[in-house]
Amino acid sequence: MKTYNIKIISQRNSIILIALLLSIFIGGRLMLLPKSINQGLAILLTALVAVISYLLWQKLVTGKTEWTLDDTGLQVIWMKQFAFTHIEDIRLSWSDIDSFSDKADLNYHTFKIKLRSGQTVKFYHDNLTTGDDYKQFTEDFALLFKAMQAAANNNV
Repeated sequence: MKTYNIKIISQRNSIILIALLLSIFIGGRLMLLPKSINQGLAILLTALVAVISYLLWQKLVTGKTEWTLDDTGLQVIWMKQFAFTHIEDIRLSWSDIDSFSDKADLNYHTFKIKLRSGQTVKFYHDNLTTGDDYKQFTEDFALLFKAMQAAANNNV
């Protein structure tokens, strides 16, 4: 049994937060700040907006999970859920899992598990996130999934 701590991103919350921050930033710039502003003040305000944006991102968009792989399957426990959501912990046996994929795009890694029932479970991991176990988890998951498939095929 091996446990991994992984930060997961809510795409819905990230889109809402980005749209809200852009609206506030552009609207605030157009309506509240004078046309000619001191360069030092502009840098300070930009830094303040960046810090607030980062803190809001961590609070509203990022979830923290604990993933456990063992001979029976995969368990995902939510240590910190996304804002305004309640997601049940997940327990999948190897026999429930039909396939999986880990694809990277510009902003996210998408870890997708296709179940034999036809359902798909998706998790999004931010490419900029460091300090978690995502890379190691995906490598270990792929190896263990292949081993469990081979063992199941030998038992048939």
